[in-house]
Amino acid sequence: MIIRLRIIALGLLAGLALTVSGCGGASTGASSSSGATFVRADSLLFFAVNSDTSSSQWKQLDTLSQKFPARDQALSKIEQSLTGKGVSWQDDVKPALGPEVDFVVGGGGASFSNITGIGLTKPDDPDKLKALVDKMNAQPDSGHPSVMRKLSDGWYALGDTQSDIDKVLKASDGTALADDSTYKDALSKLPSDTLATAYVNGPQLAAAIHKELKSHPGSFSGSTAGLDKLDFVAASLSAEDDGVRLHGAVQGQGASSLGSGDYSSKLLGEAPTDAFAFFSFRGGQAIGAGLSQTAAPFESALGVSLKRVLELFQNENALWVRPGAVIPEFTAILQPDDTTSGLATLDKLMRFLAGSSGATVTGGAEKTLSFGKQFQLHYGAIGSKLVLTSAPGGIENVGSPSENLADSADFTEATGAAGMPSSNGGFLYVDLKNAIPLIEGFASLSGSSLPSSTTENLRPLRSFLTWSAGSGDARTFDAFLEIK
Repeated sequence: MIIRLRIIALGLLAGLALTVSGCGGASTGASSSSGATFVRADSLLFFAVNSDTSSSQWKQLDTLSQKFPARDQALSKIEQSLTGKGVSWQDDVKPALGPEVDFVVGGGGASFSNITGIGLTKPDDPDKLKALVDKMNAQPDSGHPSVMRKLSDGWYALGDTQSDIDKVLKASDGTALADDSTYKDALSKLPSDTLATAYVNGPQLAAAIHKELKSHPGSFSGSTAGLDKLDFVAASLSAEDDGVRLHGAVQGQGASSLGSGDYSSKLLGEAPTDAFAFFSFRGGQAIGAGLSQTAAPFESALGVSLKRVLELFQNENALWVRPGAVIPEFTAILQPDDTTSGLATLDKLMRFLAGSSGATVTGGAEKTLSFGKQFQLHYGAIGSKLVLTSAPGGIENVGSPSENLADSADFTEATGAAGMPSSNGGFLYVDLKNAIPLIEGFASLSGSSLPSSTTENLRPLRSFLTWSAGSGDARTFDAFLEIK
């Protein structure tokens, strides 16, 4: 890798120190970042960090961090780490950074094993930036020293070599990333107030993928799952009143391989109210097309055509986990168009699993895959649904509970905090509030226990929700960690 660890270390040092600094003040936005005016329009990756510690985002993050008992101890350790490197936040790091720190990976058709990266910032005090770089270069494990270059308008570039900086910066007559229409379109999909944003150039990603696959020929060398047909990938990280959000957007022909469009989950009503994890997803022809290159090795290994397997997931599918007598119970529902054909495919997969793991398959209409007495998985058809479950009562007791997850107070709270729409492209829900005590219980049964400091700092975590939305060539995704 041409990107040296020193540049990454500088970013981590800055990011850790930001947390120590405290917060308050004005906000930033996902507009065209100033650092983007200096780099080539074909840059593979542009990652911008909001380093304005007086911004509303850092203030909100600080508020969230105060919910964790170990906050002060963690900040103290960070301060000690900075001191151990011979620097302090107030005297060395803060004046060396401007309101934004950018990390850029050059494009130009390079493979992943031969890419070049640099850092950009507009320091409050250029002399402090130079002094900070000198201190990092003087570290015992510094290796090849980093270099810096003064740009215009108070900006500086940092890299492993001046040649690296040349490769990433735009030519005097070239187009800047900030002026690129695709980059502007990507940023418009992100919220205006963020801790960090990232942009990936789709065509440059495709070039890197193809070069990497060409250099490593093999059975899966033709499989890209649509990642080589994207215009861009954009993402942002932001702090909100009730948690932290990762939001992203994907655009291009390859986006259709990421899902089959939005729908409202019907199987959510089949899950019991005490389920602490629930996953709903739907397949489609586009997904199958994206995986077509993997068909040969897949079919050779399993003895089942990839087409038949994908038919199992053509409509909405669901997987949920609920508390069990000793270990959690797992249940999955599949809804293929042809239940008879789907059950035959499922049976082949289960028998392959049994043969490769030493398990056994027994039963008639409802079959059981047994891994000794420790774990059993029952499967069969109920109406138009295929059901797999580890519940002791088998498949007959699955579905239509008297109280379902959709109406539970915890799920309602989680979706409200995250802002997840009822119609989406599939979602994963984890009830952390109830799942974490189960983990503590498992630890106790195994003869150990989690430290009280760990359990206390897990308490503020309420739920985790992630989902996708959109159709055709444009998709978005969100991941929200609820903190209270």
